[in-house]
Amino acid sequence: MDAFLAKSDLQPETVFHRGAAKLPGSPDGSKWSASGFNVAVSDDGFDDLALQVRDAARFLNQHEEELRRLGGFPGVEEVCLDFGIRRRDVAMQTDVFPADLLWQAGALDIDLVVTHYEIAEEES
Repeated sequence: MDAFLAKSDLQPETVFHRGAAKLPGSPDGSKWSASGFNVAVSDDGFDDLALQVRDAARFLNQHEEELRRLGGFPGVEEVCLDFGIRRRDVAMQTDVFPADLLWQAGALDIDLVVTHYEIAEEES
């Protein structure tokens, strides 16, 4: 992963290594089970999935060659787009991804993940 990043134009926000503490300064706490990094794809908030999708499609187009290189890099087991969404106080929540984004991510062998966050109104 470090070797990939050394020659990549992707700018990670965080980098983590297998076996390292998930919380710095807590060596006895939980540890990373794999190495990896996170890259910000969208600055849009937890309440605007449509804008996150737009930004993700733009990111995939802009970095297509680099994402192909990442997916084929030795030791890389998974590449995913993680969409952070506010968990609504409802009985059922449905979030839809457009087919073109699914095709685009699928062509690059990239998984889509939705992480639902419980966020107080005053924090938004």
